[in-house]
Amino acid sequence: MSRLFQDFVQRSFKYLFISLISFSVSALDDIDLTNYLEEIQIANTFEERKRGLMYKKKIPDNFGMFFEWDFVKTQCMWMKNTPVALNVAYIDSKGKIIDIYDMVPLSRASICSSAPVLYALEVNKGWFKVNDINIGDTINLERSLRNDN
Repeated sequence: MSRLFQDFVQRSFKYLFISLISFSVSALDDIDLTNYLEEIQIANTFEERKRGLMYKKKIPDNFGMFFEWDFVKTQCMWMKNTPVALNVAYIDSKGKIIDIYDMVPLSRASICSSAPVLYALEVNKGWFKVNDINIGDTINLERSLRNDN
């Protein structure tokens, strides 16, 4: 076997090994929302997304509303008729958190994603900080939403 071929094989195995390790580590870092939220309400119809958490004066600490749109685009939300302080995370189609915003109760100002997204998660204000979940983190959508009816 030539030395050049041996070097190629060694480099290939190193690359493969590093790739597998990186993939395994990143898969373990995916966030399963069911570890943080006891109840996740899914809003995946126009009517459910339109109503959102309107008129709720309080939501439990372990509650989140997960919005799912029909297609990827820049999405906007507001707090019309919503008196409880919330955070919203905009999430792309692969589960990556693109933005996290503080939402002002009863505000009619639209808060839009900075990039096209397919999902959003609304929780009590401060929830992301308390749970050390940040922009750039990835939600494991399959595990987090497996109980979607």
